[in-house]
Amino acid sequence: MKHINKRVRSNPVIIFISIIFFISFTYVANAQALLQAGREAPNFSLKNIDGKKISLSRYSKKKVIVILFWATWSINSPKALKRFEKFYKKYKNKGVQVIGVNVDNQAISDKDMKNIEKVINKLQITFPVLVDNGLKTFRSYDVIALPSTIVISGGKISYELPALPVIGTENMFSYLLTLIGESPHRKVMPEHMPRYDVVADTNLGRRFARQKIYVMANALFKKAIKKDPKYILPYIEMAKLYGSEGKDMEAEKILRKALSVEPENVVTMSELGYLLLKTGRTKKAIEILGKAVKKNAYTPAYYYLAYALSKDGQLKQSFKLFDKAILLNPYEPMIYLLRAKVYENNKMFKEAASDYKKAIELFLNIH
Repeated sequence: MKHINKRVRSNPVIIFISIIFFISFTYVANAQALLQAGREAPNFSLKNIDGKKISLSRYSKKKVIVILFWATWSINSPKALKRFEKFYKKYKNKGVQVIGVNVDNQAISDKDMKNIEKVINKLQITFPVLVDNGLKTFRSYDVIALPSTIVISGGKISYELPALPVIGTENMFSYLLTLIGESPHRKVMPEHMPRYDVVADTNLGRRFARQKIYVMANALFKKAIKKDPKYILPYIEMAKLYGSEGKDMEAEKILRKALSVEPENVVTMSELGYLLLKTGRTKKAIEILGKAVKKNAYTPAYYYLAYALSKDGQLKQSFKLFDKAILLNPYEPMIYLLRAKVYENNKMFKEAASDYKKAIELFLNIH
């Protein structure tokens, strides 16, 4: 790293870890997020606010299960809680189960518990509210923004919605009404549901990729795409694979192919934007990432755009977008990592050291 001040230079361990950490994240994003339709819903067992353990499997016979990830510090979480309380009261006798999962902090303190109970009591929430101490469930569901809603039907994730966008929220509730046999408020197209074997091929490919067995991973991603060209996740994973091997042209080609299949997919737009940024096409990166940010509360789009704007000299707007990304998901290490690079590039060494430290702490918690 260049331009590191004495305080940071005096700790070579932090410098070394920061460098390795940055390299390890060179082409990594939470691609699974927003592309989970068809995936088996991970089971979990968490304590409610009274200390009683409740498992997802307890509600396996329900027609529809809604998991709402929320936090007391999240601006839109109370709105989401109120909306789902109203929905739960009206339709709980029709096979609907709502579960609130609180993710206030990595480690929930007594003060956090008091804040959680205060919100629940104030809003008179009657559905189960569980506390994700350690954030294991949060990460197993690849949550990218708070609040976030996961819809489970038949044991599989069938719908997901980050944050609480107006149109997206109404579409989701229309979809929920369809699942329980009620007339929806508006027509909504369900998310594409890939076959089980296509999801299995993609997941196995991801496992081989993590083990750096790239030939097998690549073959499985290609197999999944051939079986189901409309399933976007294998395209994204293949692009990540090419990126990890330094094959940027191939990565761009597969991402553009994915966009030809689903032109408005915010994950693909975000990954393509970041790739364009990495290969020096800053203006084009800003253009596509700007479109992605307007479409959805997909946290990577915000911090990728923030980093791109810093490269374009728009520091004030860059830091604003980093702040928005943190409000959506303060547990994402990439936010702090990229912001640290911006601080470092602008000789703000104290701030850079702090963000590098935060990123490393979060990375270690994930792994």
